[in-house]
Order: sequence, then structure tokens, then C-alpha cells
Amino acid sequence: MGKFDGILLCTDLDDTLLTTDKRVSEENSRAIEHFKSEGGLFTFATGRVPMGARLMLEYVHPNAPMVCFNGAAIYDFENNKILWSRSLDKDALNVVEYIDNMFDFVGIEVCTNEKIYFCKVNNVVETHKILERLPDNDLDYRRIPESWTKVLFMTEPDKIQLVRGAIAESPFADKYTFMQSSPCYYELLPKNTGKGEGLIHLAELLNIEISHTVGIGDNENDLSLVEMAGTGIAVANAIDTVKRAADYITADNNSSVVAAVINAAERGEIIL
Repeated sequence: MGKFDGILLCTDLDDTLLTTDKRVSEENSRAIEHFKSEGGLFTFATGRVPMGARLMLEYVHPNAPMVCFNGAAIYDFENNKILWSRSLDKDALNVVEYIDNMFDFVGIEVCTNEKIYFCKVNNVVETHKILERLPDNDLDYRRIPESWTKVLFMTEPDKIQLVRGAIAESPFADKYTFMQSSPCYYELLPKNTGKGEGLIHLAELLNIEISHTVGIGDNENDLSLVEMAGTGIAVANAIDTVKRAADYITADNNSSVVAAVINAAERGEIIL
């Protein structure tokens, strides 16, 4: 038997597994391969869509399906397919129209299980396209034929609070889940959706007890992951709410976080 048999480790990507310049360190890659060789199941829990997350395969290969879309879907890398997902209802269109009409500076992306539609482009949207190598796919959100999985409202960090405040004061505030996933992104998701809920569903698919799961993250969209995992871990650069929810606080994202967790677990400093 391996040291990590039956343990499912899910890590956030941006500002957690990834360095500030969007790489996976060699130390992290080696530690993940060791974790898998000792029976552990490793994967991502990310806000990214599968297309963007697949870029990480240049550095590391999960051996379990991925929680993606901030918990709204589970994706199987091996078979290149969505195993499970949740969708926004049709009234989500009203939320997008509300923000679109209120703020002309907010970029809008609508994600379906298969595509990302760029419905209103600004500099933040353009940067996102480049970062995740996303193909051009401009379309008015009113004309998207598929069900929506999530929506991103995107603007500069000094304006994101305007979007948050408008949502909080709107009639939609309690109808959906809203969360900030980066300094520039505020997301609209189906009600009661989050990485933690996605982790619970993934554990059920894999027949793993939730007490045998590990969740590592840094931002608001990682809070449920850290709270609901059997062992919740915040990185040193995490926001305070995530740190308060965590069982352990580890290194920062530029100091090989996942390797630090795996090494600490082997030394008995973190109990998985």
C-alpha cells in the first residue's frame, strides 16, 4: 500500500499551484508525481474552463477528474468530456442585462460546457483570452444557443467593487451564487455552486470519503473548497477569510505550495 492511498488532493490553480508568472514549479511537479506513485489522487479545482485548464498538462497530469467552472462541472481529462455539470436558468440573462446596462466598462464572458463566448470585450477580457489561449468567439449573449454554465463580469480591480455592490443591491442577489475569483473577475453561477460542492460530488463519483480529501486555495472562490474538504489548506498569500477557514496555512504560491503540503504530510506535520 502507498502512503497516500485513498487521498484525493484538489488544488486551485491561479495564485496557488501556479507561480505569479503562471508556471508550475519543478518542485511541485516532482512532489505531485511522488504523491500519485504512493497511491494519491491528484487534480485541480479551478474556475477555469477545461480548455484553459488543459494548458497545465504541459507541467503536470492529474490522475483524477477536475472540478472546473468554480464547481459547476467535473471534467475527465483522460476521456476529454464533462462527467457532470450544473446550468444557470434562463433568468440569468436578466442579471447580465442588468450589469451590462449599468456599467459600460464591464467586460462580459459567458461560458457553456463546450465554449466561451466573448459578449462584451474590454482590456481584461483580451488579457484573459491571451493568458488561456482562447479562440475568438464574439457573440451577443442574447443569441447564445446553449445553456449557460457561468458568466464572468470583468473589469479593472479598482472598479470590481462597483459590480459587487450593484449585485448586492439587486433583486438577483439571493437567486444565484456570486463570487470573486480574481482581482478582475466577478462570477455568476447557479445557486449553491462552489468548488466545495464540486469536490463533494467528485468524491462521490470516486467513492472517496470526504474526510479523505484535501483542498488548497487562496481566494474567495476557494473558500468552500477549503471549508468542505476533509483537510482545508490556505496558501500564505490567501485572503484572510480563507486563512480563517483553513486547518493549515502553508507556503505562498511562489514557494511550491503543493510540494510543501505533500512534504509536510510525509513528516506528519499535516494530517491528511
